[in-house]
Amino acid sequence: MAALRVPGQAGDVARRSRQFAPYHLRLDWQMWFLALRPGAEAWFVALLEKLRSGDPGVRRLLRTDPFQGRAPTGIRVRYFEYRYARQDERRADGCWWVRTDLGVIAAL
Repeated sequence: MAALRVPGQAGDVARRSRQFAPYHLRLDWQMWFLALRPGAEAWFVALLEKLRSGDPGVRRLLRTDPFQGRAPTGIRVRYFEYRYARQDERRADGCWWVRTDLGVIAAL
């Protein structure tokens, strides 16, 4: 299954945080707030529906198009908690982040 990635999200635990200042990545920002209280926010449901329909404008918001220009057959939204790795953890495995899988919050 392809992973959906937006430009400013942590995602890959081995990838260093990116700096976008003075720009504001609106989708990343909205998703950050969504994670504070996950649920069926109207904008998020609309985003998932547009992704599911294969809307090219929505796919351009992503770092890469995981669906290779086609509409996906299904979408699952996983919820993770991220924190920066401590120095000893970073030395041990080279990862910048430590993440905990909190489960699935939506599936279409």
